[in-house]
Amino acid sequence: MTDLYKDFKTHAFAAKKALLLCVLIIGAIAPGYTQTEDKPDFYFFKTALKHKAQKNYTEAIADFTTFIDYYSDYEKAYYFRGYTYLYVKDYDNAIKDFEKLAELNPNSTDAFFALGKTYYEAKQYEESVEYYTKSLQIDKLNPKFYNDRGMAFCMQNKFDQGLQDFYQAVRYDSTFAMAYCNAGAARYFNQDLENPVERDLKIARGWFDQAIERNSRLFLAYYNRAAVNYFLEDYDAAIRDLTQALNLHPENAMTYFYMGLVYGAKGNSKRAESEFNKALIFRPDLPFPKEEIAHLKKEQGDYESAIAYYKEARFANYDIGQSYRGLMAYRIAEVHALSNNVAAMHDYLEQASRDGVFGDRKVYQDFLRNKAFRPYRSGKKFKKFTKAITKGKKDNKFLDPSLRWFRMQS
Repeated sequence: MTDLYKDFKTHAFAAKKALLLCVLIIGAIAPGYTQTEDKPDFYFFKTALKHKAQKNYTEAIADFTTFIDYYSDYEKAYYFRGYTYLYVKDYDNAIKDFEKLAELNPNSTDAFFALGKTYYEAKQYEESVEYYTKSLQIDKLNPKFYNDRGMAFCMQNKFDQGLQDFYQAVRYDSTFAMAYCNAGAARYFNQDLENPVERDLKIARGWFDQAIERNSRLFLAYYNRAAVNYFLEDYDAAIRDLTQALNLHPENAMTYFYMGLVYGAKGNSKRAESEFNKALIFRPDLPFPKEEIAHLKKEQGDYESAIAYYKEARFANYDIGQSYRGLMAYRIAEVHALSNNVAAMHDYLEQASRDGVFGDRKVYQDFLRNKAFRPYRSGKKFKKFTKAITKGKKDNKFLDPSLRWFRMQS
């Protein structure tokens, strides 16, 4: 594992923007409306529910719509059609249905909570907080509302507010394992991510411990606690947690990837590469295992293989962002520098610059001290390039808290 990779372990990615490992599970729980579906003319409502249960969402929406044409004030139809729209990520129509539900029953939390959930899934977190707050104004003691609003706060990097909501969630339901898990994640991010300290990590781990005490089958709690143990350099504990996570979800590619990182940190490069390849069996599109294998090949002096894997990571069919692609171009430039291919080195440095990766402060600093480029620094072309990338604002693109923390700064 290279020094640069240790400096900014990012997960740009992988996996959808979600605070670390806080998840929002979409589910439609039937509200307590009067049951009248035994009427013969409720045929379309019944068939819609059946289609929905069978995940035939297009047919379900069609039948709910036909039913609503006859019963335009029936609350449950809007409720279930709204969730069906949410399942297929048709957020605009889901919002319309839940707004209609709120109009029909303004004293019920069902519509406001569903609106909060929909805006959350649509990544409109301020609106999500607004509607979760409306739910809490009606039901001030509901732990689920606090938990989900806490996640919406965290997605805006408002970790103090998120933590307060998670605290309230466990106050009103001391068995709420996911709220403990989310509190641990928020507690980790509510610190200086560039310089995480042992105390912060141990406090976060304590929350994950409590989550597991309450639900020994909570995958995310083991997955998150493994991350903390990794940063605390308790690698054996991290492996135990990841093993338990795999027992619960053996198909999760990122768990194998993280297992590879831990074995790499332990110095077992052969086992690390094996775990990275397991991740690729389940998710051939993931760029991160390819990146890690490239690091291993570079360290072994197999530059040709290293470049090939970096290129695969750079052009992976994965929603990862331009900065990451620039980072892979920078890695390739480094390998070309090591193999004394000066023309290719300059070409990939220029590509990395065009992708904006040197706008990240950590990458820029690594470039300035990277020993691979030392023989070329006195050259006119290299000096000109260095001067060009020195201009402009530098930020921490790879420290975005939306990224999963196994690839955050260590």
